[in-house]
Amino acid sequence: MKTILICEDEKSAQDSIKNIFVKRNYTVHTAGDGKESIEKAKETNPDVILLDIRMPKLDGIEVAKEVRKFNTKAKIIFITGFQSKELTKEASKYDISDYIVKPTTPQDIIQAVEAALSQK
Repeated sequence: MKTILICEDEKSAQDSIKNIFVKRNYTVHTAGDGKESIEKAKETNPDVILLDIRMPKLDGIEVAKEVRKFNTKAKIIFITGFQSKELTKEASKYDISDYIVKPTTPQDIIQAVEAALSQK
């Protein structure tokens, strides 16, 4: 069974994404801010991290940077409404598997996670 960590500060979005993956028999963990995201990543050793860029306490870039210090195997997928060339360049330093631009659909999220999991 695959483990996914959903790092999203908007509770309704977090719950919606969680339900998608619970129905697909993933082990699902959630975090609502950047600091909690790092703690949960340490505790749960997820296969995939869905990581919102804009979160309280630490942003997604900082979370990715910290997570890569102790977990180089997790597939990190950014979820953002603010994709830019600068963001892409900064995020590429941390081996990001994909970007999902909001607004998005459940199918887009599922496809991004499945594609990330199929990467070596």
